[in-house]
Amino acid sequence: MARALHNRAGLYVLAAISAVDCAAHSMNSLGPFAVGELVRNGHLSIMQAGLWSCVEMLAYATAMTSIAPLSPKVRLRSLALSATVGLVIAQAGSAFATGMGALLLLRVLSGGSLGALNAVVNIGASRLGKPVFVLSFVMVVQTVVFSIASIFLPHAATLAGQKGVFAALAGLVLLLLPAMVFLPDTADATPVSPPPPSGSAPTPDASLWALLAVLFYTGGSLAVWPFTERIGAAVGLQTTSFGILSAIANIVGLVVCLVTALRSHRHSTSPLLVPAIVLIGGVCVLQACPPTRLLFCTAFIFNYALWFFIYPSLVGLACLVDPSGKLAARAGGAWMFSQAATTLFASATQNDGLYLWTGLFSLVLCICAALSTLMATYQNQQGVVPPAPASPTMDGPPLPERAAHRVSQPNLHNARPHHNNRQNNWRG
Repeated sequence: MARALHNRAGLYVLAAISAVDCAAHSMNSLGPFAVGELVRNGHLSIMQAGLWSCVEMLAYATAMTSIAPLSPKVRLRSLALSATVGLVIAQAGSAFATGMGALLLLRVLSGGSLGALNAVVNIGASRLGKPVFVLSFVMVVQTVVFSIASIFLPHAATLAGQKGVFAALAGLVLLLLPAMVFLPDTADATPVSPPPPSGSAPTPDASLWALLAVLFYTGGSLAVWPFTERIGAAVGLQTTSFGILSAIANIVGLVVCLVTALRSHRHSTSPLLVPAIVLIGGVCVLQACPPTRLLFCTAFIFNYALWFFIYPSLVGLACLVDPSGKLAARAGGAWMFSQAATTLFASATQNDGLYLWTGLFSLVLCICAALSTLMATYQNQQGVVPPAPASPTMDGPPLPERAAHRVSQPNLHNARPHHNNRQNNWRG
């Protein structure tokens, strides 16, 4: 699998994962437009909107957590196509649903589908190798797609209200569906032979700290995310202006993605990751309770853009700790569980469209995420076992053809030396 990035078939797979990623994060990036429209039309109160978002996130988290143990057996194409169909049905149904019960049931279907799609992205990134690069690349595609969508979505809301927003969301996912057929439809059942040396399995401490880093960061940075359109309205920002702001944030995020993708070839974990997480903690306070419109816009762009550096780096760290993809899929589930809890907290503590207490809580969570990242990196480095030197009496000097073979096969797992003997190739 790791060598797939060096051939045309691998590029098609990368494009397919990018399409899945756009579908999987369509509600994360464009969901505030849907929440804003449901509140504006009087179908939901702020508290009901928080519950509506929370139900989707819990379904999202449950799907990812359930799929995680099955990561080696997952057939990516089948799972992606079935989840995409479910997501289109959920969004199209939400265009016409008015009752709270129907809206919540459709969010369960939507969340389960989104969670399955996100699992495909994380497992696919692990199978391809270089997870930070793969996740950064797909986020480049994501930012381009969402920049365009964030400009047109407010116009769909103006023309047709709730029907326009959800029909546009369903249409976007439907357009992404054909690209997903390039995903392989076989399980990752490659046996590891010979068995890895002692100490090569992910250490429990490193896995726990990596999972906590994702949980704290996502819960803190995204606590008020579903309500950002409403926060903008509270400081005088019109819906169309918020759409332009989202497009600008996506463009800045695109630049961040490109830089992250380029730097991922040099660093398995960026030294800027921990400072960036701490910075976002302070930004969250301004985004949740902005004193001025300008500060809200600035905080929104910073939080949105740096997400495209921090999140792929954290999931990439999870992939390095556990290359099987199980921890990465669990990390996605942890994201949704944490955001569901903090979103419900935000809806309960809001005051006239502002969320001061949520912002302060987000700051604390981001500091915890930074500390967890430091611990995960340290524990992972402690668990790495350097390869044993060749024995001159048993192995002899390397043969010329064997040495040439080593040169032609670049080591894509240099962050985990003890996994160099794994042959990860796409099948199908």
